[in-house]
Amino acid sequence: MSILPLIQLLIDFGLVVLIWMVQLIIYPSFLRYESHSLEKWHLTYTGRITVIVAPLMMAQIALAGFLVITRTSYNSLEILALGLIILNWLLTFFVFIPLHQKIDVQPADRNVQRRLVQSNWIRVVLFCLTFVCHVFYYLAF
Repeated sequence: MSILPLIQLLIDFGLVVLIWMVQLIIYPSFLRYESHSLEKWHLTYTGRITVIVAPLMMAQIALAGFLVITRTSYNSLEILALGLIILNWLLTFFVFIPLHQKIDVQPADRNVQRRLVQSNWIRVVLFCLTFVCHVFYYLAF
């Protein structure tokens, strides 16, 4: 068996841990900042978290795509996981990056911050389901 599915699991697990930390600790903390402090911190946070998240997400989609494309037979768990990853990317670019941009220009708008926390549960679910799909695939093969 190739080591690539194991690497996929490790990447997925890293993203699961990260998304839970973001959901339970980081995003809710935005609501505790005064707007002038959040304005400064949020720019720092988004720059720093991008350095961690972007390589993991790029590796996740690249590896998942590679594993699906190079197989001689298709596995529904791998295809489902790739679909979940693509959906997560679409949500990130079309929902969550715009929410972060709104926080940058309107740090006093608590509704945007609340929407970020509430909406992010979908990404928590997507990252977890992706991990579960890959765990079952890994254990089956």
